Amino acid sequence: AIAASNYLSGITDGGAEITTKLQQFTDFQQGAVQELILPHGKRLSDAENRMLELPFALYDSQDVLMREIVYKGCAGGKKNGYALLGGIQINTAPDTLDYFLPLRFDLVNTKGEVTESLLDQLKPTAR
Repeated sequence: AIAASNYLSGITDGGAEITTKLQQFTDFQQGAVQELILPHGKRLSDAENRMLELPFALYDSQDVLMREIVYKGCAGGKKNGYALLGGIQINTAPDTLDYFLPLRFDLVNTKGEVTESLLDQLKPTAR
């Protein structure tokens, strides 16, 4: 994501070399991330903390893509629909636990419609 953000910054600030030449599969993956982040250029440029905003911007693009995939494929799946869980994976040092910040936890019917959001049930209650 950081490499994609730097690529985007190079495009918006000028000077980036834009190429479609792929060397290996990881280049393809990086290219996909760069395309997903492009619509958020102004948002990232205006952010008080670009590195903090970056995973949320990338999640927003991936969420649109995931909802499109689910919508197109939901009719051929389970008769009761699906549970859709999405968020941001926070990787930490090798000797510590990673974290997951849930941003979506929905039940989706066979028409691709959200029938219930369960996200609030994942959030800890105040004590």
